[in-house]
Amino acid sequence: MLITLGIIGVVAAMTMPSLIHKFQNKALETQYKKSISVVSQAILKAKADSGIDNFAQYCAYYPYDVGSGMPYDHADECYEILFKSLINKRINAPWKVTDNFIDRRNNETIRTYNNKQVVTVNDLAGIGDPIFNTYAMPDGSYINFSIIELKVYVGIDTNGSKKPNKLGHDIFVFKINSKNDALAAATNKPEILSDEELDNIEYDEGKEHVKERAGNPCNLTSSQKANGIGCSYYALKNECPYDSTKTYFECLP
Repeated sequence: MLITLGIIGVVAAMTMPSLIHKFQNKALETQYKKSISVVSQAILKAKADSGIDNFAQYCAYYPYDVGSGMPYDHADECYEILFKSLINKRINAPWKVTDNFIDRRNNETIRTYNNKQVVTVNDLAGIGDPIFNTYAMPDGSYINFSIIELKVYVGIDTNGSKKPNKLGHDIFVFKINSKNDALAAATNKPEILSDEELDNIEYDEGKEHVKERAGNPCNLTSSQKANGIGCSYYALKNECPYDSTKTYFECLP
């Protein structure tokens, strides 16, 4: 009997971590689907309420030279419409402090998809604004919009301050598609770049994010500090980045 109990104990010790990992990933998938539904409905309502056919194009309209420092002409109007649709509250500017505003998430650590690096807002540049400056929703998730880089980005942390707080796990960046106003991946299909390719990338001082974001990484091996920004591409398709036999959340590292 002692031998049998010992065998059972060994088997349990071997299988429990895998079962716990599967359970956690399933919970993340459920939270992800809920957040996607909430944001998608908010975008549809914003489009309907605005009466604008090409809502994303209208919001990201920028008739100035890139880098001129001029504000987006329709940004404040679009923020009001989007937040009214999302949380039934008007917000006159994107980072205006309100009761549910999370300022820079200074007390939290956000990590890359493969857990190799800690991510800062500077590593992501504009695409990171709706992640690091965000709003707490009634369900505990964090959501924000950011009109920058000629796009309307959407940052979602499906479970807020709770762990794992990793890009591509519970934290995602999307955009509103400029062609059909639907929720879309923030980037093109991710690429896996070699260290040599990354080392050959040239960027101006203060623009280190160009290297960190190169190839829109979402993979197991990248040491880029933006590894995970491209994961919305696979999450929306429900495809594993590195194993075609698995769904997206089945293969989270």
